[in-house]
Amino acid sequence: MAVPIRRRALLAAAVAAPTAVLAGCDPGGKDEGPRYDPTTDTLMPLLTRTVALRERYGEVLTAFPALQDRLGPLKDDHAAHVIALAREIGLPENGPFPAPSGATASGPGAASASPVPAEQGAALKELAALEKAARQDAEGACLAAPSYRAALLGSITACRAGHQEVLA
Repeated sequence: MAVPIRRRALLAAAVAAPTAVLAGCDPGGKDEGPRYDPTTDTLMPLLTRTVALRERYGEVLTAFPALQDRLGPLKDDHAAHVIALAREIGLPENGPFPAPSGATASGPGAASASPVPAEQGAALKELAALEKAARQDAEGACLAAPSYRAALLGSITACRAGHQEVLA
């Protein structure tokens, strides 16, 4: 006597079979393939300098809260760039971010470790200079990056060029 197969049982078997196959891909539990190290990613220095630039905006805004309407959106843009770069590299969006392997964060676009200038005008000039260096940094990264990263880096470069105009 044949036992009828019910649709639910058939559906459950259809879902369970691929899951069992995927779960069994590594029966020994050993992954012998090379591991990805985000610290060696070519975007790590750019990410590190973008974090520093975002933090510098925060310092300037703390010193001059009246600039919030003007600088707040720029800082927010840099925060979005940090998230986008972290995602691209494969890091958690909110950090912590490892130091780049074999590179330093001091370079074009790196924020200064010095105190914020006492005058608002001097602080804006400093940010303008940092934005110019950061745009050049992003432009260089865009030109050197593989094509699949060009849209992200081109967008960051264009945004930083716009920031220069806001700060001019």
